[in-house]
Formats: sequence, structure tokens, C-alpha cells
Amino acid sequence: MLRAEPLYTALGDSLTVGIGSTVFQPNFVKLYQRKLEMYYRVKLRRQVFAKNGATTEQILQSTFHPEIASTIGKSTFLTITGGGNDFLKAGRYWMKTGDFSAIFQATENSLAHMEQMIYRIHLLHEDSTDPYLVRILNLYNPLFYIPETNHWLENYNKRLNQFEDDAHVRIADVYHAFSGYEPQLLGFDHLHPNPIGYRVMADVTPV
Repeated sequence: MLRAEPLYTALGDSLTVGIGSTVFQPNFVKLYQRKLEMYYRVKLRRQVFAKNGATTEQILQSTFHPEIASTIGKSTFLTITGGGNDFLKAGRYWMKTGDFSAIFQATENSLAHMEQMIYRIHLLHEDSTDPYLVRILNLYNPLFYIPETNHWLENYNKRLNQFEDDAHVRIADVYHAFSGYEPQLLGFDHLHPNPIGYRVMADVTPV
């Protein structure tokens, strides 16, 4: 049984901010809120805690901020976008040096931070019996034209799926939804989704 006007909280990076969407086109968070409202037939309140350029470590650290922690603990629905900036930074280092170790480190760090975020969310809900859902979006590949990068992200996304062993958690498979359609779904900067891309993200995120 859902609370009256349950709370949806979106945590993350530029994808949660909505970089690449337009004034007249809703971003991922607004589209997903509508999807939840239609599915559950309820009006939702919404809170967004996101920053352009945030890494998974920075998103994790934000959950220790008292206001954000309090909001998470009251949230029925939570989404998390993160990891893209970790890999972009590592990818640039690899292209400059040829050193693969940065990619390996980005993979391990991002997965560890995601696991800690899930643990934090559970911890912040431990005093409540109300149901809650956590949806984590996996990573599409803005550097799809560099063959090695697909292997890196496929490995990361496959390992991200292990978090679905937790009954509260589901992974949105953005990677395969974007694969082969990146030119149509990415914006002018070739990094962030365009409005159609954000709609695809919302469509593949489970309710």
C-alpha cells in the first residue's frame, strides 16, 4: 500500500539534471515520474539531487548530507544515474596514455560506490515498514565508435545486474536500448541524450 502522494527522489549526474533536453521537452526525471503516476494511479511529489559532472563517489557522498538523507528515507521511489563521468575520465586517460588500468579502476570504483549507495538507502529505510523501489540506470556508450569501449561498458553493465539480487533493486538497460541508435538518441554534444533519448531511458526503466 503506497503512502498518500508518495515521494520520488532522483539522485545522480547530468542525466538526472537533464542536460540535453529542451525547455519544451521533459527530461528523464519528469518522464519517469509520469510513468510511475500512470502505472500506480497516484500523484507523486518529486525531489532531485543531481549535479552535472558528478562521479559515483560524489553521488554517494551526497547521500550523507542531512537533507538528502532525510529525503531518501521518506522516498517510495528512487532512481540513480551515475558512472558515466567515471568512465569518461578514465577513457580520456586511456586514449592519452594507452594505460588500461584506469578503466579497470573506474569499473571497480563505480560498482563499489553503487553497492554502497544501495546499502545507504536500505539503512535510511530501516526504521520504516513502507515499501520502496530503487532503479539504477546502466550506461550507454557515447564513444560507441571506439570498439574497445563497448567491451568495457558491457562488462560493467553485466556486473551491475548483480544488484538485482536485492528485491528492492532493478537495473534499467539503457545500454541495449541505445546500442546502434546512438546518433539518433544523442544530442549536439554527442555525450548527453536528446529529448528522444531521454524518453527511451524512461521507457526502459522498470516501475
